[in-house]
Amino acid sequence: MLEGFTEWLSLSRTTAIFSDTTSFWTWLIIPISQCVHIICVAIVMISVGMLNLRLLGIGGMRQSFAELARDLMPWIWGALTLLFITGTIQTVAEPGRELLNVGFRTKMVLLAATVAITLVYERTVKKDPHYWEHSPERRKMAQVLATLSLVFWIGIAAAGRLIAYLDVRHG
Repeated sequence: MLEGFTEWLSLSRTTAIFSDTTSFWTWLIIPISQCVHIICVAIVMISVGMLNLRLLGIGGMRQSFAELARDLMPWIWGALTLLFITGTIQTVAEPGRELLNVGFRTKMVLLAATVAITLVYERTVKKDPHYWEHSPERRKMAQVLATLSLVFWIGIAAAGRLIAYLDVRHG
């Protein structure tokens, strides 16, 4: 099914526009998209790193987790939105390179998990700013989630970088 969708997308007019190496737009849109993508990766990695390190008790102890989350969540969601847009542009430009790639698929699975963890963080502190500090069990759960989140975000960055090296079209 994914192969069929990838083939259809590869033959679409939009992909033809983005992959035409003689087009001014290709030389403008794709590099700008890649630059914005990389900057947004940095914004997200720094922001979620700060949140997770705070939950682990390693840094950011001058602010409560709720205050830090309130300050960083707009950056995280804004950057993730731009990552979705720029990632979509890059995927449409080279659907076979992206959609059929194990690195891309790994990145998307890990991304879904980290977005879920981030939503848990956001929703719990909106309901109760001290949610993660109420009990030893919640502090332990916070540490587990923070550790998973950090490991998954590192995995996302690694898998995203590996897409170029795991290109199924070239073996």
